[in-house]
Amino acid sequence: MNFSIYTLGCRVNQYESRVIAQELCEKGFSESSFNEKCDIYIINTCAVTQESVRKSRQMIRRAKKHNPSSKVIVTGCFSQISPDKVEELGNADYITGNNQKISSVISSILNENPKKLLWDDFENTEYENYILKAPTRYREYIKIQDGCRGKCAYCVIPRARGPIRSKPRESVIEEVKLLASKGVKELILTGIEIASYEYDLPSLLTELNTIKGIERISLGSLEPTLITEAFAKTLANVTKLTPHFHISVQSGSTTVLNRMRRKYNVQRLEKSLEYLRNEFPYLQLTCDIIVGFPGETKEEFEETKAFLQRNRFLHAHIFPYSVRPETAAADMPDQIPEKIKAQRAAELDSLQKEIKAEILSKELSKRALVPVLFEAFENGIAQGHSDNYIEYLVHSERDLTGKIVKVRPISVENEVITAE
Repeated sequence: MNFSIYTLGCRVNQYESRVIAQELCEKGFSESSFNEKCDIYIINTCAVTQESVRKSRQMIRRAKKHNPSSKVIVTGCFSQISPDKVEELGNADYITGNNQKISSVISSILNENPKKLLWDDFENTEYENYILKAPTRYREYIKIQDGCRGKCAYCVIPRARGPIRSKPRESVIEEVKLLASKGVKELILTGIEIASYEYDLPSLLTELNTIKGIERISLGSLEPTLITEAFAKTLANVTKLTPHFHISVQSGSTTVLNRMRRKYNVQRLEKSLEYLRNEFPYLQLTCDIIVGFPGETKEEFEETKAFLQRNRFLHAHIFPYSVRPETAAADMPDQIPEKIKAQRAAELDSLQKEIKAEILSKELSKRALVPVLFEAFENGIAQGHSDNYIEYLVHSERDLTGKIVKVRPISVENEVITAE
């Protein structure tokens, strides 16, 4: 029998889908494309925005169109917080959420007559401890944590992902050693909020730093309050840690951050960025920004623009605020019209493109030689990323895939550096 998985949303979802596919293949199933006729379709849904819910619903409907007699399993954040809405679509043979997601999906497939199982809480849940055994990339995601205890006014993730739980440290080490033995060069530690990793994140990084074969270690999104001066100095001692960090910013206005119920103001946020810049000479930062949060005035929006101009991020994921049901922000007054949110998002995006162009131009003269991990090779062109997450292209007569090679930057075109 063959199966396919369609994954929406974050790196955690992507990792979990990879492990589901791995476990099914070990049991004799074969993986196919979602657009092919399959015996089993798995839709791993997202619910962070209205758009991600729309896409989740669309893919649930599409599965049965590919093969009306197929078994359709719906899992993930949308089915966790809205199982009734998934049920109403009428296409799902089995519905589960994020509580013990991997084992639940696999058991639904092995059971010939599965019942629909609606998860609506996380009572007595533990970390679902699977490891990725079959890497497909030289830069590989490793999930180390799940759940969130935050109370941000706009976010459904605490309901969708449940309480904080962490991968046992010995399991992380085992997984990393296995992946290193199979050629993985860079780890990207990910989770819903890796700052909440319960088994000492700095100590884990120090231990991962000693594993042979792993040449780079990267971190997923960091909460600004985690980044103290001491923490930044600890990170700088992890010699394989890449000088690139993704910061969960959300807004450059303190008053907006207060309404969002974030744990910091702009002054504290910029202090975190300063701590990192003091320790990493070739640092590049990326971030998330929400525009059009309820009550966001023109002046507050201008504060966010000024914040981006001051702090010079390599890339910013810019999202118009999306109303999520059963969140505090959904009932806040002064909801911003969609047209204004779209205009503000476009304005920030244009500004960010200018900032990135300036960063890349300066990058040409910063280092004579830059280490690049090459991840793809096609038609004589090798593609990869530098240690600080800038994309590089190199014309090469040989396949450089899986190798870290020092290159000389030459020019910038379409947000990519060409090198030799």
